[in-house]
Amino acid sequence: MRTISIKQLHAETGRWVRAAKGQPITVTDHGESIATLQAFAATTRPRAVVDPAARLAWMPKVTTDSTAFISEDRSGK
Repeated sequence: MRTISIKQLHAETGRWVRAAKGQPITVTDHGESIATLQAFAATTRPRAVVDPAARLAWMPKVTTDSTAFISEDRSGK
């Protein structure tokens, strides 16, 4: 794990954030470790679906009409 000072981080933030994709980087302040820069873990989420029917199949089923909620909200003001 690479270690840099907070001064180095302030001077070249973009460089160090991009470098953290490869390995975690520890940030120090006067020799004391205060933070770690590391890449997010890869997440699995559905890819964009071009077919509208397939996209609707993935979306959660809603059994109520949203206009009722909007009307209630507006009348409550």
